[in-house]
Amino acid sequence: MDVCIIAVGSELLLGQITNTNAQYLSKKLNEAGYHVKKHIVVGDNKARLTQVSKNALEQFDIIIYTGGLGPTKDDLTKQTIAKMLNKSLVMDSEALIYIERYFKAQGKVMTPNNKQQALVIEGAHVLKNKVGMAPGIFVEYGNKAIVMLPGPPKEMKPMVDYELMPLLYQEDQTIYSEVLRFCGIGESQIETELIDLIETQDNPTIAPLAGAHEVTIRLTADGRTVEDCQRLIRPVKEEILNRVGRYYYGLNDTTPERAVMNRQKHSIAIYDGVTQGLLYSRLKTEDVNNHLKGYLIDHDIYLNHQRPIQQQLQYSVALVQQLFNTSQAITILSNGNNIHVGFLSHDQYFECQFKMSDERQLKRDRSQNYVLIEWLNWLKS
Repeated sequence: MDVCIIAVGSELLLGQITNTNAQYLSKKLNEAGYHVKKHIVVGDNKARLTQVSKNALEQFDIIIYTGGLGPTKDDLTKQTIAKMLNKSLVMDSEALIYIERYFKAQGKVMTPNNKQQALVIEGAHVLKNKVGMAPGIFVEYGNKAIVMLPGPPKEMKPMVDYELMPLLYQEDQTIYSEVLRFCGIGESQIETELIDLIETQDNPTIAPLAGAHEVTIRLTADGRTVEDCQRLIRPVKEEILNRVGRYYYGLNDTTPERAVMNRQKHSIAIYDGVTQGLLYSRLKTEDVNNHLKGYLIDHDIYLNHQRPIQQQLQYSVALVQQLFNTSQAITILSNGNNIHVGFLSHDQYFECQFKMSDERQLKRDRSQNYVLIEWLNWLKS
């Protein structure tokens, strides 16, 4: 089902606050198999909100509003939507009692306009607000659903988690996702490799997303059981890995460094001419078996940089293997915008290379995941 999220509040348009609610809702809804197709921000204006809402009703199955449920004159969401739907606002007694008790407990006088927060649209399902005052509203309108949520994130998030999402999950339906993680490949390249699968996706859905030096693909299926969903995902996952499996390092919450250290079965050391020790630090956090014995930062006292790059690789990888007395070793060296990686296992040597921006900090940071995917493939070979 297609979803539109409408954030109401002039403070958003003025840049006074960030629309984190839309981000949170999108994540939750996409995980549940809904398709968020549009984000809209509209100011505190009845005419504009009405027009935006009418357009959204024509295009989307579910419209979710955040903000505009408070006690002041510029809180106009439910009043505007009720008028558009030709429905009345009625007092929710449970919400009113909660608000009255709040003011009494605080020793404050409750002004009449605070009763406005307890108004809901007639016939609506009321979403309880357990950390604030204004309840949320869930209205079925023909074959559409209209949802109104409070604007403050501390109120909106628990309402989404404990009130809204249980309504959106159907009893005879299970939504299940798997996140495939890739590095050493860009989002545009992975989309090119999978474009036919993406364009013909149905169940499961395929959602690529670029991250910090990595790409994820979320596969989401709906079925009667988790096992049904897994059966739907399995052939699509296999086809994706047949095409771009070389760059795949793990599932869901796996990190590249964890994937590498889970496969690393022998002692190993690093000669580092690119990441300034950052690669070692990342790996060491996952080194539960203490296989990673140490590292050297590249320096002229260790290596003659006038030699051909292949000689530098072979000499430096043998140097750290001998220095730390390990079974295996890896060296990472830079030559212009080329990153060279050498692997040594006992007396068997392998090397590879990839291109990287010549800007020093970008090279230092971005090359780490590229090295890790090459390392992982070396361990698999």
